[in-house]
Amino acid sequence: MGEEMAGKAQMHHGSMPEIWGLLTDEQKKEVVLMKLDMKVQWMEIKVNEMEKMIELKKKSIDNIKKVQGMIKK
Repeated sequence: MGEEMAGKAQMHHGSMPEIWGLLTDEQKKEVVLMKLDMKVQWMEIKVNEMEKMIELKKKSIDNIKKVQGMIKK
C-alpha cells in the first residue's frame, strides 16, 4: 500500500517537481497526506456551503407556501 501511495504521489506532485525528487519516500507520503487533508478540508467547506443553500431554499419554499395560503384566503 505504501508503494502504491508513493507511486500515485509522484503523479500528483503538482508545482514542486524539483523538490519532489529530493524527498525520501517517507517525506513523499507525508506530503501526499497533507495534500489529502487539504482536499478533505476544502470538500467539508463546500458541503457546508451547500447545506446552507439547501436550508435557504427550504425557507424560501416555506415562505412561498405561506404567501400562496394568504392569496387563497
